[in-house]
Amino acid sequence: MVLQWYQFGFPWLVTAVHSLGGIIGMRLLVYTGHFTPVYLDYSQKRLLWIFSALYTVNIAVSNVSLHYVSVPLHQVVRGTVPVFTVIISLVWKTAPEGYSWRVYVSLVPVVLGVGLSTYGDYYSFTIVGFLLTLLGTILAATKTVVTNTILVGGYQLKLSALDLLYQLSPLAFMQTIGWAVLTGELFDAWEYVRLVQSDNNSSRMYALIVALVANGAIAFVLNISSFTASKNTSALAMTVAGNVKVVLAVVLGCIMFQVTLSPLSTLGVALTICGGAAYSAVKYTEAQRTKYKSLV
Repeated sequence: MVLQWYQFGFPWLVTAVHSLGGIIGMRLLVYTGHFTPVYLDYSQKRLLWIFSALYTVNIAVSNVSLHYVSVPLHQVVRGTVPVFTVIISLVWKTAPEGYSWRVYVSLVPVVLGVGLSTYGDYYSFTIVGFLLTLLGTILAATKTVVTNTILVGGYQLKLSALDLLYQLSPLAFMQTIGWAVLTGELFDAWEYVRLVQSDNNSSRMYALIVALVANGAIAFVLNISSFTASKNTSALAMTVAGNVKVVLAVVLGCIMFQVTLSPLSTLGVALTICGGAAYSAVKYTEAQRTKYKSLV
């Protein structure tokens, strides 16, 4: 929304605003006595530094890859995150019981639906761009698996959603600002601000500030929700939900920017949503079956 409506083409700074929202929000919770952070020793903090670097590199690779491939192709490749999540979970044994054939079948419409819903120019790409997009997809799957593992007690860490957000927000903020400086984005943003000021368009500047503040506040709430969900479910469930989020974003974008969905895109949206529902139904049925067997 910020990038589209205000031509604020600075993704690193928008991400920094999201992290700043987490910093301010968590400090307010500490100040009001609603949250007390846990103590972490040096080795635990080092693990979080590594994780935060993974988070930042994932964003960096995704941003760079978009310079070489079209957005539709980017979304199609990113739609395969659940597949890589399954592979990583099995290799790292974070899902030692494995997955049933029903789960694999339910993933097919989830992945295929993203491809159809974002259908467009798949031919504007380079080999370098494709490989970068594929690397970003693998990093996204890895980040999801690591997040889930940290929240459930892996790597000698067992943090609550609030603790993880409290620890990660400052690290993510410093790293994204650093990337903004290295890429020249911070200086371009400064020129953007000077240009708006030179036009004496104070109402636009105030509206942008309000939009960025709202963006940071929404990101704070979204991060808490995302970490809480990740703690109480699996990494694969989070990536399936991520694919459903992509198609819902397509629908919302069409509504907000008055774009008509093609029949193929509409089919893709329906497939992804149905696939997500099927995955949820399969996992619920399997959980109930496991619970019943444990009682017998």
